[in-house]
Order: sequence, then C-alpha cells, then structure tokens
Amino acid sequence: MAIKLILDTDIGTDIDDAWALALCLASDEIDLIGVTLVHADLDTRAKIALKMLKLAGRTDVPVYKGLSNPLTPGAKLHWPGHEGTDTDFSDISGMEAPEGAIEFINDTLDRYPGEVVLASIGPMTNVAAAIQRDPASMRKARRFAIMAANYTGEGPENAAPEHNAVVDPVATKAVFESDITSTVVGLNVTGKVVIRESDVEKLVGTPFGDYLGAMTRQYYGIAGRDYTFMHDPLAIATEIDRSVVNMRKMRAEVLVDGRIIFSHDNNGPLDVAVDVDVEKFEQLLFSKVDSLVKKGV
Repeated sequence: MAIKLILDTDIGTDIDDAWALALCLASDEIDLIGVTLVHADLDTRAKIALKMLKLAGRTDVPVYKGLSNPLTPGAKLHWPGHEGTDTDFSDISGMEAPEGAIEFINDTLDRYPGEVVLASIGPMTNVAAAIQRDPASMRKARRFAIMAANYTGEGPENAAPEHNAVVDPVATKAVFESDITSTVVGLNVTGKVVIRESDVEKLVGTPFGDYLGAMTRQYYGIAGRDYTFMHDPLAIATEIDRSVVNMRKMRAEVLVDGRIIFSHDNNGPLDVAVDVDVEKFEQLLFSKVDSLVKKGV
C-alpha cells in the first residue's frame, strides 16, 4: 500500500525541491495527499507547485501556504529572487493555494493516525508551528522525513551548519527534540548525489519534462555548473527504498544557532543517514522521474 505523504517545501529556490515533488508524483509507493509551503515568498512558491501539479495531471493534490517568517526572533530571510522569473503562469490562472498549512497538517494527522509521513524539505517552521499548535496530533505521524542537518560525527565538536536547520533554529529545536520518530537525511549524504545535464536532456519533449528541465537549467546558470545536488529527493527516496542510505539511531541537541549535536542512542527517535548508495539513488530518481515524463504529462 502506498505511503500517505505531506510534502512541506520551500520549492523554487534550489531546484531540488521541484525534483522532490516530481519524485513524489512519479512513485507508486507514495500517495501525495498535500503540499504545504514554507519560508519567504509563498505566493511564488505556490505558483510553482500548482503549475507542476497541473502539468502532472494532479490538481487533486491540495496546496496550502504556511508561515513565511521564521519562529526565531531576528532571523534573517534568505530569498535569492530568481524563483519563477522564467515561467509563464498563465495556464494556472484561477488556481490558488489558500492559507492554512498548519491546520491542514494537524487535521490530516488526526484523520489518518499512524499513516502519514510528513516530509520536511525546507526550514522546519511549519512543522514546529504544528507541534506547538497540537502536539498530540503530531505524535500521530508515521514519522517525519527530514532533509536537514549535517552529520559529521558525534559530540559538540562535530556540530555543523546546514541551511534548513540554521534558517530557523527555534523551529529546528522544536522538531529535533520532539522525540517524534524521524528519518534525517543531511548534507553529509545529500552532497554526494546529483542530477546532470546529460540526464536533463533526456526529459524534454513533454510539458512537465520541459518545465522541470527549464527550471533545472536556470539553476545551473545561477550555480555556475552543469549539475546540481539532489538534497531533498534523497529524503523522499528513503520512503521508497530505505536501502539507499545507511542509518544510525541517534538523539539530537540543537544549539542556539541551529547547529545540531548528535549522539548515538539505540533507543533514539532519529534514524540519521550516515552513508548513501550513490548509484542506487541516482538511478532510482532518474528512472522514476523519466517514467513520469514518458507518460506524456
């Protein structure tokens, strides 16, 4: 049976969020039941998500705006400004993403206790706010699948920064120290997996493939290279085939700057990725998304 999944995303900045959404849509193992948006310009994020869903023929998937500002007082937003600039959004005229991501998360976990994976692939502001609003409902999650942190070893001397964690340290602390079962995929493994221009060339020819390819190539130009890292899709891939990573049971302590101290604990709530099968993951990602594109969406 497919796993019910909510994708909580800051789609549009780094291209990996769009590939993560594509992987969800392409995978029979995942039943995508909602997309929630977090961090900064949620109007633009909504347009990108809605356009991808329409091109994939999945307008049944609801999209909700969450919190644009971090829970951490004085935290600075990071918004590069290229998002959506090369996109014609006229085809989604009339489609909207309402407010209410936090309520949607809580209500969905209450409706399907023990069944829903909440995949957090952006700053953890929405997830933390949902914990604050209704901690009992959040404990009904099957687990969290988190792309954040950077496991370089145990102890405070190995606490390393990572964007999703340090953007909102208050939120990161609320999530990582909640004792809710979570899979954690960090930079230590996601920095090893990529999508290359030679892959993107094979995706063109359908509206969905053309749009994903165009966004990917725009990001290549911004990054100054012809490949990009697939951070967020790796977190989603662990819900399709957990053997793409090796994990270790951990607990975490979050510092005031959002860096995370990990400690091994056989009874810990966190399954932290410590290694990745690069070839298996990259083949899984491309084959899934390629099959979606070849369906003519």
